[in-house]
Amino acid sequence: MAAGQAVGTDPVANAVLSPEASLFTRELLQNALANPAAAAAGWRAQAQALLANVLMNDVLNGWNNADQPELAAAQGAVNLAGNSALAQHAQGLIHRKNGDHQRALSAFQRAVQLEPGFARAQVQLANQRVLSGGNTNQARVEIQRVIDQNPLHPASGYFYWTMGRAYFVDQDWPNAIKWLSKSVKALPTVGYNRAYLAAAKQHAGNTRGARTTLRQFINDPRFDQATFTKMKQLNPNDPNYRGRTRVLNFVGPLLP
Repeated sequence: MAAGQAVGTDPVANAVLSPEASLFTRELLQNALANPAAAAAGWRAQAQALLANVLMNDVLNGWNNADQPELAAAQGAVNLAGNSALAQHAQGLIHRKNGDHQRALSAFQRAVQLEPGFARAQVQLANQRVLSGGNTNQARVEIQRVIDQNPLHPASGYFYWTMGRAYFVDQDWPNAIKWLSKSVKALPTVGYNRAYLAAAKQHAGNTRGARTTLRQFINDPRFDQATFTKMKQLNPNDPNYRGRTRVLNFVGPLLP
């Protein structure tokens, strides 16, 4: 399976890389769907699935002021999207946001069954195994397979992030640092990979490097006070997010 083939099954793969591209794609889909005569019903179902994915991308990344209204809109779009792989992928993200990790796992499994070449769904399934207390070694094998099969995938930064978190959960700091560093380089528009990287460096004994990474995060103009406030408001002891305690206990007190 080549990189081009994997992206072909995932039309919004490029839209997940920045808040600007995500918002543009979201508004384009919303405007098209607002016209009932715009296209056939089959296209509308696919467009609803695409919209749900973009909305959840904004919600989970904290982009474009997305919050509960966008979460509800994503569920509404999924309800109109049928049983496609894209729809099941979005449903998995919705379940994850709602803290229902077992249903999220089932949704990602259905997405992969419906479209085996859907690279983002494959990685989210492995990611969900980690969040659901599953076998992190198995998850890493699955993520590595996707990376090997899709070396030029536009969403590779997310793939590296999930690999880094899997190592972080196992407290394998050198490998966590390796993969989280790759994620920050490939995906500089989100904050969580930077927070985990800073914490991994701190736990590895590199306090100077940890504080440098955190300072670069705080000083990056792509992030604002709302980003840091939301991060500090996360529950560090949520059992549904393995590894979060180690991140927030270090990062939280140092954020503005």
